[in-house]
Amino acid sequence: MIFEWETEEERLKRLMKYYPKEKLEWLREMHEFILKASSEEDKKIRIELREMR
Repeated sequence: MIFEWETEEERLKRLMKYYPKEKLEWLREMHEFILKASSEEDKKIRIELREMR
């Protein structure tokens, strides 16, 4: 979440408080949500983009 009133330094300090494990758990949850909410065509496009890397 981006807060308009935060400076860049304050935002970085706030984000540094989170442990890497918490960040990875959040990313996993977002990935699972995106998979559930995506159509089959969206999933195919993501796979193609991943293979292009």
